[in-house]
Amino acid sequence: MTANRDELIHLIEGLPDDQVEVVLADVRRLTTRKPQSTWPPKFVGMLKDGPVTGSSPEYLDAVLSRGFGSERA
Repeated sequence: MTANRDELIHLIEGLPDDQVEVVLADVRRLTTRKPQSTWPPKFVGMLKDGPVTGSSPEYLDAVLSRGFGSERA
C-alpha cells in the first residue's frame, strides 16, 4: 500500500459516524464510471449519395423531406 492510501484509511477510521455517509457518497461519485460516448456521433455521415461537400441546399432539403435520420431498407 502507498503512503497516501494508508493516510486515507487512517483519516477515514477517525471520522465520526455521521460524516461517514457524506464521505462515502463523495467517493462513490468519484469512482463511478461515466458511460462512454461514441465518437463520432451517429449523425455524422448520415447524408449519403449527395454532393461531395454535402452542403448543397437542394440536397439537404431533399434529405429532410425523406425523413431526417430515418434508415432506408
